[in-house]
Amino acid sequence: MSHFKPIKQVKASDEVSNQLRSAIFEGRYTAGDKLPSERELIETFEVSRTVVREAIKALEARGLVEIKQGATGGAFVKELTFERLSNDCKDLFFLGNMSFSEICQARLAIEPVVAGLAAKHCTDEQAKILLDANNNENQTLEYPETVLLRSRVHYVLADMCNNRFLTAIDKSLIQLVGSITHTFQPDTDKIHPPGMHQSIVDAVIAGNEVAAETAMRAHLTEFLSLLEQIEADYRNNQ
Repeated sequence: MSHFKPIKQVKASDEVSNQLRSAIFEGRYTAGDKLPSERELIETFEVSRTVVREAIKALEARGLVEIKQGATGGAFVKELTFERLSNDCKDLFFLGNMSFSEICQARLAIEPVVAGLAAKHCTDEQAKILLDANNNENQTLEYPETVLLRSRVHYVLADMCNNRFLTAIDKSLIQLVGSITHTFQPDTDKIHPPGMHQSIVDAVIAGNEVAAETAMRAHLTEFLSLLEQIEADYRNNQ
């Protein structure tokens, strides 16, 4: 009988949290979606308000949802990224224990593959989303909006690659570079001149995997040289 294990009672809040987490991972709720209200969850799971709040707090602690206050508030699903890793790497950068070169070497290893897969799987609907992202990246030069706009093409490509693990890694790296850049707030047109994504977008929409990979590699190599100069200026002024 020694191969049996004692039965452990699962907390109600853990069960609610597990079911909501499964719904997110299965795609029933995607990034930006609002989870059902407290009242709806109480009625659905037949549990107390305290249980529901503990379950939502557990999801927030895992980085799966963001809690917003107010009349239109609630629990909203976040992008699936390695957010904690990104935050730790940001701290390492400003402590001088990580460089843009190291971060972008990782992007150079991953994003050409992502671009090639995006070209392989590109649909007409995705092509339109990608074009919109590319055409609207110059709407503002104000921070933090400008960082999000200039990064949008990369986020869309990550969503298009049909590999959820690569998507999460890629978005984490993009997020990391964006958050560090936001701290410096350099001239946007200097660090990321307009039109840098055009050859990538053209190749992806044409379904040319090799050209998409080549264009992404060239773009990131140029981008890295600009980032390295900004970092050098920052380190010299410390």
